[in-house]
Formats: sequence, structure tokens, C-alpha cells
Amino acid sequence: MFHFRVAADGPDPMVVRFEPLAWEVVINPGDHILVEWPDSHPGPELCGMFCHEPGRLTVLEPDFLPLPRNYARVWNSSGEEITY
Repeated sequence: MFHFRVAADGPDPMVVRFEPLAWEVVINPGDHILVEWPDSHPGPELCGMFCHEPGRLTVLEPDFLPLPRNYARVWNSSGEEITY
């Protein structure tokens, strides 16, 4: 498993968009989310990608094998799962 934390450290909310499902989570200033990606098979064509812009982080999830796909699980800072 691959785990990472996304925090909104600035004065404005941070929007985190998960692709390919176009699902968004808004993180209020001073708050965070925890993300867990399931295991995937290695290879450059299977890697996830991140694109950071002011106030926004886009997460392109890796292609997981075997099918069906397993998407990321997300928890808010209170420990409640908010996965789509």
C-alpha cells in the first residue's frame, strides 16, 4: 500500500481531484486528508501522477491490475472514510 497526506496549509481551501473518476474533496485551511492507494504491479505505464497548482492538487491514480480496478481510499482528519 502507498499512503500519503494532503494538507491545506495556506489561507484558502485546497481542492483535491481524483482522476479518472473526477471526484473532488475540498480541504479547509489547516485541515488534511489521508489517502491510501492499493498495491499495483510495477511499471512506468502503471504509475500514478500528481499535478499541483495553487489551491488544487490533481491525482491521477495508477492503473491497477488485475481488473476490476481498485481506487484510492480517503479519510478526513477525524478518521472518517470519505471514499467515493
